[in-house]
Amino acid sequence: MPAVFCLLLTAYFLLYSVRAEAVDLARPIVHISIKGNERVHESTIRYYISLKEGDLYSPSKVRNDIKRIYDLGYFDDIKVDLEEEASGLTVTYLIKEKPFIKDVKIKGNKEIENFEIKKKLSLKKGIHFKSHFVQKDIDSIKKLYQEKGFYFASVDVSTKNVENNQVDIEFKINEGKKVYVTDIAFVGNKYFDERAIKKQVDTQEKGAFSWFTSSGTYKKEILKTDILKLESMYHDNGFIKVKVEDPRVEIDKELRRIYITIFLNEGDQYRVGSVHIEGDEVYSEKELMGVFNLKEDDIFNRSQLSRDIFTITDMYSQKGYAFADVIPNIKTDEDLKKVDIDIKIDKGRKVYIGKINIFGNEKTRDNVIRREFRLQEGSLFDSSKVRRSRERINNLGFFDEVNFEQKSRREEDMIDLDVKVTERSTGSLSAGAGYSSVENAILFAQISQSNLFGKGYKLAFNTQLSSIRKDYEIDFTEPRLFDRELLAGLSLFNTERNYFSYLSKNNGGSVRLGKSLGEYTWGNISYRYELVNINIRNRDVASSFLLSQEGDRTTSSIAPSVTRDTRDDYFNPQKGSRQYLNGEYAGGPLGGVINYYKLVGEDSWYYPLWWNLVFMVHGKIGYADGHGGKDLPLFERFFLGGPESLRGFNFNDVGPRDAAGQSIGGRSLLLLNTEFLYPFTRYVRGVVFYDRGNVYGKEGDISKTTSNDFDIGNMRHAWGFGVRFFSPIGPISFAWGFKLDQQKGESPSEFHFTIGRAF
Repeated sequence: MPAVFCLLLTAYFLLYSVRAEAVDLARPIVHISIKGNERVHESTIRYYISLKEGDLYSPSKVRNDIKRIYDLGYFDDIKVDLEEEASGLTVTYLIKEKPFIKDVKIKGNKEIENFEIKKKLSLKKGIHFKSHFVQKDIDSIKKLYQEKGFYFASVDVSTKNVENNQVDIEFKINEGKKVYVTDIAFVGNKYFDERAIKKQVDTQEKGAFSWFTSSGTYKKEILKTDILKLESMYHDNGFIKVKVEDPRVEIDKELRRIYITIFLNEGDQYRVGSVHIEGDEVYSEKELMGVFNLKEDDIFNRSQLSRDIFTITDMYSQKGYAFADVIPNIKTDEDLKKVDIDIKIDKGRKVYIGKINIFGNEKTRDNVIRREFRLQEGSLFDSSKVRRSRERINNLGFFDEVNFEQKSRREEDMIDLDVKVTERSTGSLSAGAGYSSVENAILFAQISQSNLFGKGYKLAFNTQLSSIRKDYEIDFTEPRLFDRELLAGLSLFNTERNYFSYLSKNNGGSVRLGKSLGEYTWGNISYRYELVNINIRNRDVASSFLLSQEGDRTTSSIAPSVTRDTRDDYFNPQKGSRQYLNGEYAGGPLGGVINYYKLVGEDSWYYPLWWNLVFMVHGKIGYADGHGGKDLPLFERFFLGGPESLRGFNFNDVGPRDAAGQSIGGRSLLLLNTEFLYPFTRYVRGVVFYDRGNVYGKEGDISKTTSNDFDIGNMRHAWGFGVRFFSPIGPISFAWGFKLDQQKGESPSEFHFTIGRAF
């Protein structure tokens, strides 16, 4: 098209020069007009015209103007008319626009929806028709069908001129039959059998569930990637000279089958020979060899070598040598089939943090982000502190994305950090409903703001209502008092809980202070004052212990705690751990009429597995008792059962009970939770769990427990599955738990719904 246009343009100027001889080109241009444009605005065209009123006429300028306007792609033809008037010359640009696309129709498609096809098209409704896009769109549609397994799909295109210089376009598709990969053969493999190799590649043969898994679909790009994966697999098993040839792909149109053959030449297997790493004043040879996992006589593994090099590079970057170069020198001994590794390190010069720039925080104040940094402007570069800074900013919960970009100023021995955040909504007004087999219908509402005024303040009002509880709470937290690593908070609450054998009403408040004790550790101390009312529901069958708990009491308690949290993401952890130790002391010099103490310890660990699976194990142990001659009150005892502890059970199934079969809690507890978590999306995770635990005590009916304080041999257990959503109001969980030791009078399972934290 450009070549044709140039020929036409040359011919036009040859013809035009004859006419221009009759025009006095020495006279100035007094007027420039544009005619023929319908949809392209005149100002757009004038922008590309270099000829101006008052100028002398220039054929070269006109020629360039025509080319520039034509290159916009909106026009089929452009001519220039020159007329001489009394006052000077008039130049008119005569424009013929390409037709406008009125409609795009897709016909003949059954397997792929219209919207999916139209997303691939360059020719769209409401733009100018460009003929060179036709073949491009045909190819795009064919490629889309090939990705779905329809390798013989054909596409015809027709256009129809309609009124007002418009055109309708119709793509007529003949899909043909779907073709599947039915056989993948490997030739030349000896060390790995065919089954092991097939597990490494993404291209799979057609199976019984191909309709669901899309196995059997042939994609050229994926097959190319599979070749690289095979090479990598062999390289990681000592076959450093393996050759994987381009696959042979045969398509049987009649049988609708694809046969793929991959030829390999494995070569010999090599092992690690000598390993030498040159130490320096930063790290000794012994220290470097200690982190190098490839050892003499191991099967050579190229990926492990890359990981070891990265580990050493990162070690130097933690000491400020951000541009350290770790250079492996590999020599092969063909007789012994060994690979000698000699690593030299050019650490370069120390690098310092230059500017820290923050972008995207329209609401959140800069200092709220900057106070989470583990390094400051001017400090020595440390890659581990950069990673930790990103984790801390992400764990604020204010951002959907947190990205760090390092910009080198090598000549100044500086690295600037550009922090780009995408803010999420931190305020919410929400309400909803759920269901539990114990609580029946559950209603909840929340008004919260976790980044109040952009300063990181947290303010929330929560309420949850069901057949057995009424909870109201207002909470305020300042996570960084005076912009230091100090925490302050205040809570007010009013709760009512039906434990079937008794009704508990609690009103009160608490204040808390906290301080950072280290990079991952916080210490807190809180004071709580509470008025508790216990009302026995069925006095006729209530035990003397239950009757002794009835009435009003005040609790005045102090609770120190320590939390260590190394999870990589508080909201969706993949690795790390969380430990929590809490002690509580009530009464005595603190006042109130309740005297007790309580100790609770928790430990959670997260381990990343294959296929994005995460394994979580959580344990909890607790012990409580009265002091000063007073018993542990009923409402401060331990209870288990429900969505946040022992799933598959309600609290009446676990621990000591009264004569009516209702739980009265215990003095001690043991709990073990294990989970396999799979992220379907960033905000939705599936869960399979196994829970085990019990509550122990001496009062009441202990047929479902024991009077021992802790008895690992006497624990209830259940398994189940669920779904966890991460919403603006916190985690929302649905879980179904099934008892593995169902006893007489118990339901076989429990359905749980909850809003709040996970383990």
